[in-house]
Amino acid sequence: MGINKLALLLLLPAAFLAACGVQPRAAAKPQRERPPCERSAALLPGTGFEPALDGVRTAAANGLLAKIAACEALPFAEDHTVFGNREGRLPPRPRGYYLEYSFPVPGRKAGDAPAQVNVGTATLVSGTITTPRGPERLVIGGGREIYYTPDHYLNFVALTIAR
Repeated sequence: MGINKLALLLLLPAAFLAACGVQPRAAAKPQRERPPCERSAALLPGTGFEPALDGVRTAAANGLLAKIAACEALPFAEDHTVFGNREGRLPPRPRGYYLEYSFPVPGRKAGDAPAQVNVGTATLVSGTITTPRGPERLVIGGGREIYYTPDHYLNFVALTIAR
């Protein structure tokens, strides 16, 4: 059998299925790694953060950290999943050390443009909000280190809870 006939035989089933309106199944999204939650007194809210966040973000971060510390349910399926640190912007640690959490900021909604975010003396810019999760995240390392990113992992600021 010649190569052209063989190619035709291999392509016929796909052409037949397409003609019948059968679409190939989309590749399944890879499952996110979600370790068991462990309560963490180290994440219990304090009076603020060092460096300081604005008032709206301080209140939102304290609320989110209280839920994380108590292993309460969080609103997004991507919350409490392993953050791989593929970009290498956080200190290198074994896989599973870092967990990511959505950090939607009250008053900001899908469609909002980037906004300035003051963190201590630094001024950063948040990303455009294209989904309800928004671009801002908290990444928790080892149940005690807190990193804030306003721009979906481009920049990170280590936060310390002020007690």
